[in-house]
Amino acid sequence: MVTEREESRSSGCSITLCICTMNRPDELSRCLDSVFQNVDRPDEVIVSDDSPDEELARAVVAKYPQVIYQPGPRRGLGPNRNACIQSASGSHIIFVDDDVCIPAAFFATARQLIASSEPKTIITGYQMDHGDYKIVPHNADFWGLQRVPVLNEYRALVINATIFPKTLFEQALFDEHVRYGSEEIDMARHAVSLGYRIVYHDCLYVNHYPSPVNRDKYKQFIEASRLYVTTKAYWQYERSLPKTLSYMILAPLQLLGSAVRKRDARAIWGAFQSTVLAWRYLCTIPKVVPPRDTVVPKT
Repeated sequence: MVTEREESRSSGCSITLCICTMNRPDELSRCLDSVFQNVDRPDEVIVSDDSPDEELARAVVAKYPQVIYQPGPRRGLGPNRNACIQSASGSHIIFVDDDVCIPAAFFATARQLIASSEPKTIITGYQMDHGDYKIVPHNADFWGLQRVPVLNEYRALVINATIFPKTLFEQALFDEHVRYGSEEIDMARHAVSLGYRIVYHDCLYVNHYPSPVNRDKYKQFIEASRLYVTTKAYWQYERSLPKTLSYMILAPLQLLGSAVRKRDARAIWGAFQSTVLAWRYLCTIPKVVPPRDTVVPKT
């Protein structure tokens, strides 16, 4: 009997699973257990470790000789995912966080979906948080908050349950300014601007058990990432100067106003810090590679 994995290999399709981890050996162990309990398995598994001390994650990975361990760049999730991309050999790449558990039929389902998809298709599904709260993709509103139900075109994805064709990363990488927060909406918008289509399938999902480890460290970057990524989207992907300028003026005021209403000095200071950090990112914004069929005007 020919398995889904054998069929996909014969058609030139292979899956690399990338797990970014930092200071979470217990969560990483559960994640890898779920991977290797699958009916089908990925062709390659890479663990990229941003932990200051590599010993614990290395010990977990050592239990799985099939898994490739690599030290991460220790500059946040964007750079860590890019480090995985550089090492990946599969035709398709799936990213999961270390606090994710993968259902038994996940990779078999992924291979079926890949086989029936066009080359420039990104396949996304959903994640179950704490096992009972369903997170599905929502497009971003003007403020960059992902809360607009999708009616037609998906410009968002759930990164823990998404299959990327590796060809996308020949033109787009994760923004290395984004240490945490909004990196998936940025990649979705970039991909759409390059002519890729995002397709949602309700049969593809993962279980996510959010770990409290690292949350306080990540919290300081969330709003700065949103301000930066949304400004970048209006300027580079939508190429709308009025929208960009409006957002650059209104979004920091909206963030500050929200903090003032809380009557919390720390929240006000946090809003100010987020705005300053977003501006620092914008001053060194990376150049977006235009679609190959786009004519770039000469200056």
